[in-house]
Parts: sequence; C-alpha cells; structure tokens
Amino acid sequence: MDISLLSRDPLRLFVSFAPDDACFNGHFPGNPVVPGSLITGLSLQVIRNHLGRTGPLRVQRFSFSRFACPGSYTLDIEGQGETYLCTLRSDDTLFAQGRITA
Repeated sequence: MDISLLSRDPLRLFVSFAPDDACFNGHFPGNPVVPGSLITGLSLQVIRNHLGRTGPLRVQRFSFSRFACPGSYTLDIEGQGETYLCTLRSDDTLFAQGRITA
C-alpha cells in the first residue's frame, strides 16, 4: 500500500493498493478485495497522524457500497466538530464512507 498526502485542507490522501500487496493474502484469493477493517483502520491512523487527534476514537458507522480491488483511491477526511467523515472513492465512484468520533 502506498499513501501520499494530496492536500491538508481539505485533508485528502492518495492511496494505492498493488495487486501483490500483503493485505490481499487470504482475502478472497483469485478475486482480491481490500479488507474493510483496513480501510477503517487507515482512516483512524490518518486522523491521529495528520490531524494530531489523541485519546480514544470511536467508529460510529462505516458502510461499503462496493468492493475496493487493487487500484488507486482517494481518502478524504472532513472534520465536523468532534466527528470526522471519512470517504474512500475512485474518481466519482464511492467505495466506503463512515464517521469516526472523538
């Protein structure tokens, strides 16, 4: 997995999953799919590392509209007070969206 910062305001990261990435080991061999727990965990890590959030964070809700296969995506994190809206998309296609609260 490769991650790079695209912008700080709004917070947007470029995330790329190569077909041979370790996250696909055993996760649907022959039909690789990014695990939802990895997308959620990545969002938590970004909130801590890029927004400097400390203390407990709680995943409110994450929904996955389609499977994320190997490829390139953007991860947007929008702060709304004590809540962060996290969105994974590729171009105009939504793959996952959820809220994390402090």
